[in-house]
Amino acid sequence: MAVEACLAFLTGVVSEGAKSLYKPLKRQISYVFKYQSYIDGLKVQVKQLGHQRERVEIPVHQATQQGDEIYEDVADWLNSVKEFTQGAAKSITDDEDRAKKFCFKGLCPNLISRYKLSRQAAKAAEAAASLMGKGNFSNVSHRPTPKLVEHMQVKDFEAFDSRMKVFQDVMEALRDDKLNIIGVYGMGGVGKTTLVKQVAKQVMEDKWFDKVAMAEITENPDHQKIQDKLASDLGIKFELNENIFDRANRLRRVLKKEKRVLIILDNIWRELKFDEVGIPSGDVDEKDREDDQRRCTIILTSRSGDLLCNDMNCQKIFWIDALSKEEALQLFEKIVGDSTKISDFQSTANEIVEKCGGLPVALSTVANALKNKERYFWQDALNQLRRSHAREIHGMKANVYTSIKLSYDFLESAEAKPLFRLCGLYSEGHAIQVSGLLRYGVGWGLFENVYTLEEARSRVHRLIDNLKSSCLLLDGDAEDEVKMHDVIHVVAVSIAAGERMFNIPNVDDVEKKMEETIRKDPIAISLPQRDIQELPERLGCPRLQLLLLFSKRYSSMQISDLFFEGTEELKVLTLTRIPFSSLPSSLGRLINLQTLCLDWCQLEDIAAIGQLKKLEILSFRGSDIKQLPLEIGQLTRLQLLDLSNCRSLVVIAPNVISKFSRLEELYMGDSFSQWDKVEGGSNASLAELKGLSKLTTLNIQVPDAQILPQDWVSVELQSYKICIGEAWWRIWPVNSETSRLVGLHGLENVSTLLENYGTKMLLKEAEEIHLNELKGVQNVVHELDDGEGFPRLKHLSVESCSEILHIVGSVGRVRRKVFPLLVSLSLRNLNNLETICDSQLTEDQSFSNLRIIGVQSCHKLKHLFSFSIAKNLLRLQKVKVAFCHDLEMMVGKC
Repeated sequence: MAVEACLAFLTGVVSEGAKSLYKPLKRQISYVFKYQSYIDGLKVQVKQLGHQRERVEIPVHQATQQGDEIYEDVADWLNSVKEFTQGAAKSITDDEDRAKKFCFKGLCPNLISRYKLSRQAAKAAEAAASLMGKGNFSNVSHRPTPKLVEHMQVKDFEAFDSRMKVFQDVMEALRDDKLNIIGVYGMGGVGKTTLVKQVAKQVMEDKWFDKVAMAEITENPDHQKIQDKLASDLGIKFELNENIFDRANRLRRVLKKEKRVLIILDNIWRELKFDEVGIPSGDVDEKDREDDQRRCTIILTSRSGDLLCNDMNCQKIFWIDALSKEEALQLFEKIVGDSTKISDFQSTANEIVEKCGGLPVALSTVANALKNKERYFWQDALNQLRRSHAREIHGMKANVYTSIKLSYDFLESAEAKPLFRLCGLYSEGHAIQVSGLLRYGVGWGLFENVYTLEEARSRVHRLIDNLKSSCLLLDGDAEDEVKMHDVIHVVAVSIAAGERMFNIPNVDDVEKKMEETIRKDPIAISLPQRDIQELPERLGCPRLQLLLLFSKRYSSMQISDLFFEGTEELKVLTLTRIPFSSLPSSLGRLINLQTLCLDWCQLEDIAAIGQLKKLEILSFRGSDIKQLPLEIGQLTRLQLLDLSNCRSLVVIAPNVISKFSRLEELYMGDSFSQWDKVEGGSNASLAELKGLSKLTTLNIQVPDAQILPQDWVSVELQSYKICIGEAWWRIWPVNSETSRLVGLHGLENVSTLLENYGTKMLLKEAEEIHLNELKGVQNVVHELDDGEGFPRLKHLSVESCSEILHIVGSVGRVRRKVFPLLVSLSLRNLNNLETICDSQLTEDQSFSNLRIIGVQSCHKLKHLFSFSIAKNLLRLQKVKVAFCHDLEMMVGKC
């Protein structure tokens, strides 16, 4: 049968002679007689294909190791090669031995097997060559586009109310197409990074943005590292030969092509040029805004609000505050576990949480350090926090101290740093008086190129704003106060100590601690709010320049006569609540002293102060002092004298005040009022004020208008609180935010006072006015104003003025503008008041800023305002009316 097949095949081959079939016929014949050549050719192709596969597999393996994704065609090619080499090619080579066998008992080769195998080998070789051609890949992989939502696990984000409010505000800002640059700021460790990571996670889950990229900037920004991180998140791969400018251009081109990209730049310390990194500035051109096709939104975090607004041009910024007490305790308990539920731990835990001041990083650090620890460990940590030794708590230095100190190190103003250290000398948790910082700073010489107190005050406020912007200070509860976060205070104390400025902690043995401090050769010592029973007999600190002693309460402590010996370099001295039977004799040796504050002290003979010829600031605020002696007049360099709240002061030697030719600020509120009517009498007279040409601030009360000299008030006054008449205890203290106040009480001839003594000028510039029991006044605006309608007045109180008919009367129906800045209006016991305003006011600014109205016992008043005025009251928030029996309606006809 096999022989017949061979003969038939050969006969068929011979019978074929057509020319057109020559090549195919030749090929068919070659399959039989050149089968070994085809097999060998296939083997060569398979071997070359193996080499090609190796050249592809090596970079594929390397790319896989780096987390890159392999291109689909590369993966398909490798699979095809694998299938080929393990399938068809292997099958053919395996069948080679069968093709070598002879048929007809070994007399004739197996031509059919050779034919089939050769043909298969030829086709397989062509397939191998085709695979070879397809395997020339220039690149086998790509960096995958990061799925931020998958790898960004925000473990530290807690959905506290304080955090959710900021989170929602930021999310809302991201919805606003008009906002391209958004800022988040807060003190170090408050949770800015955690919050913006949560924002990134949320926007990716909600598919608000196509891509999100985030890079940390750090205190020393490395543009190349920033580019690398952004490129990594965006799936961009830079070439090795690209310089930083080429990379920036490529980043910028890619970002402009994307429809919606969110870029988060975390921890900005100084101005960062977007163009140098490769980030579009956020300005969207009109076409893109109309089409809403492309938008690059940027979120920045920083500790400085000023940096975000002024240098980085954020269109909206959000402040992250510390956690509330409840939130802080909740976070602390979550970390330490059930320990706080044990009664022995509860009180300690509460105080530790309080000392951490709601700062998440501090709470987390301390809580993790105390987790699973014994009670004594907790107590030791609390003791360290009490004594401002937080760096000794495990982990605190790395996580908190260094972080906050960076904010201090990056303060641009050289003067802000010593002011920050000065704040560290105050008691933790207590308000810091801005006026105190001014007085100590001036006396210590902290401010360069400042020559007046007003200039110094402007400088202090600017530096405070700098510290607030860097989150190193907080707003206080009052206008003249700031606060320092407890954890920030711990760092401030430590930094100050490094500069030999020591805040003596509240320890049991203050005297021993004082001795230890003195041995460190200090330049500043502060004992704030301490119970001090005894001080060293002799201080002996030759380099000491500042000493602050704020006694917590009055005590029987005495200061030795020798106490200040060896401390002649002292420039600033504050002693509060000290009962002096007499001033230490060594006080007179402080010839370099420039600021002396003896506030709330019991003082008798203070003549020795007259020896301190360099004094520029002298304060006796709240002290029990009866007499200001003639010797004080020797302080000719005095710029500020504070006698506020010295209610026992009844004698000021004549011609003492007039000697203070450099005096800029004089504070005598709720104090001396025994002014002599004429110069040269037994007491000081108001005429002495006329010689104080540099006076810019005056707080004073005058019980009798008849003793006022002509033109006694200087037109140069920038700040004043002047009360004329008796019983002014009602308005001391007054609104702290107002700098110009006038009070008139119990006066009968007001017109004479206004015309002859310059009081009308004071009223015109006043921000706050109190009128009590005036006689002969029926129309406040018409009779007390000079026609301008009190343009700067913010607070007006009128009480027990029985003759007043109108606050704003109808004088010839003159249309005018009145009270454009008035915030609060208080009217009490005005028995004949008919209307608040009886004039036609066409100006929309009249009463336009009014927010609070209080009216009591004004029995003839039928309505508060007319319809024409009511339309101006767009900011009105609170109206309180009591005991006005005839009142019919709030708003009525004019």
